[in-house]
Amino acid sequence: MVERIGGTAMEWLGTLFLYLHISGVIIAFGPTIAFPFFAAKAAAEPMHGNFVLRVSELVSQRLVEPGAVFVFLMGVGVIVTRGYNPLVELWLAVSIVLFIVVFTYANLVQARVVRRMIELTSVRPIVAGGDGAVAGSPTLTGPGGASAEGAGVAGPPPEFFALSKKAAAGGQFMLLMIFVLVALMVFKPNL
Repeated sequence: MVERIGGTAMEWLGTLFLYLHISGVIIAFGPTIAFPFFAAKAAAEPMHGNFVLRVSELVSQRLVEPGAVFVFLMGVGVIVTRGYNPLVELWLAVSIVLFIVVFTYANLVQARVVRRMIELTSVRPIVAGGDGAVAGSPTLTGPGGASAEGAGVAGPPPEFFALSKKAAAGGQFMLLMIFVLVALMVFKPNL
């Protein structure tokens, strides 16, 4: 091996992969910590729910998902350059399996749930009473006057609330798994 400042080239490369792996985790998964806060705010202000869902989906598609692939690849780089063996070090094998489970769940289950929620909230809500007026559009009652008297927004269909609970549970599961993965990486327990 060629000697470099601070060790061999492979040691230096291992440190670089570790740096990129940790930085990738922070950049890719850090924003997901805010998703539950966004969801709570959207529940309190339903008129912004679709926007919150679309922003969360955008962050997931453009940052979290590609970032997860980057984190995985940098992790493989760490394994190769540092000489870790997932067949011997059980914490590493468990980490890899959990990562694949969470990544698969995020892309096959959670993403579909969020897309369906976006579809359900993309249609403008109809005013209760079935007169076909759109919520937020005033009904003319007299010369220059406007009123939405007796009208109320029908709100999202019941399917939305079931999906919302599923999305919240899925988000909690994935967030918990991220913390479990970080703990496995930091503490490297002898399982």
